[in-house]
Amino acid sequence: MWATHTRGSGDANAGDVPRRPGRLVRNLASALVFACVVTGSVWGGDDDFPFAPFRMYSTTTNPSGTVIMPHFEGVTASGTRLRVETEELGLRTAEVLGQMKRFRRAPWLLGRLAETHAADANTPPDSRLVELSLVQGIHDLEDGRPHGYSEEIVSVWRER
Repeated sequence: MWATHTRGSGDANAGDVPRRPGRLVRNLASALVFACVVTGSVWGGDDDFPFAPFRMYSTTTNPSGTVIMPHFEGVTASGTRLRVETEELGLRTAEVLGQMKRFRRAPWLLGRLAETHAADANTPPDSRLVELSLVQGIHDLEDGRPHGYSEEIVSVWRER
């Protein structure tokens, strides 16, 4: 129950109102949250959640469009080619998709990912990567069903 005080000298229950400091704090907190939500809705992005819309999954794919799925392909020092999943490099698929242009412009960033892969305790010593490629798998859809598949190499890093 709220702490109350009475106005005047009448009945103890007549005129009970919440204390002003508590009401003021609640009103200010509500106004602040409302301002954050409005500001986030207009200018915010996924990083501002929960004060902005979470747009990552708010779009749909055209049933006759394409779906892009990135993956990495590496070559070890012994010459073995292997597929490296994004999670093995400490990334999520959405992060790779969001940085695709950056990887295209700066292939040396793939070298940093290769270093991360080598530093992972689960990576065998003979699996050190001397080459790492970012590849986007392009799944073609027709009426919502798979219709074709192709790959495009986005960026390649080679150890010097």
